[in-house]
Amino acid sequence: MVGAAVFVVLGGWDFVSDGDRVEEFFTERGALGPVVFILAMWALQPAGVPGLVFMVPAAVVWPLPTAMALSWVGNMGASTIAFAMARYLAREWAQNHMPTRLRGWDERLAGGGLWQVFLLRVVTGQFTPADWLLGVSTVRLRVFLVGTALGIIPGIVLATTLGGGLVDLLGHRWVRLPVVVALVGFVVVRRARRARGSLGRAV
Repeated sequence: MVGAAVFVVLGGWDFVSDGDRVEEFFTERGALGPVVFILAMWALQPAGVPGLVFMVPAAVVWPLPTAMALSWVGNMGASTIAFAMARYLAREWAQNHMPTRLRGWDERLAGGGLWQVFLLRVVTGQFTPADWLLGVSTVRLRVFLVGTALGIIPGIVLATTLGGGLVDLLGHRWVRLPVVVALVGFVVVRRARRARGSLGRAV
């Protein structure tokens, strides 16, 4: 969520909500446009920028099948990077502090878990924290890749199919402002809850 907030503050929201501007940006880059698009997803999405902000404009720039294919490649790469980051940087700590209610789910992932990963990705789509959660779990890399590759397809189809209309909608200030306020409010409330939880454990 912090990455998403930074993205908005730095003007990323204004860019992706301007369909003409996005189309001009990628069209001017010719054959490199798809490469730039995928690399942007791989660089920004693992940091918390939602995949939706890439997939929606993609439907404006390229034909629908191309937008879907590029979004799938971009999301798979970004998810794998986020998964690897969590696995190698936070897995040991997370396993030692994992709540009891998550251990049963983690054990099912260790025993196979393809169905669980698939359902998680269908529900969460390209939500980066899902990649982090799977990264700190005991799920095998192959299961993660297969479950993610299949599970993100419905979200990609939906986002790119509705993409053009969403870009027009996001272009209105009366839509952008409530979304930004909600995002900031979510971050503040989440931090406040963590602070109360830490205080309660300390007492």
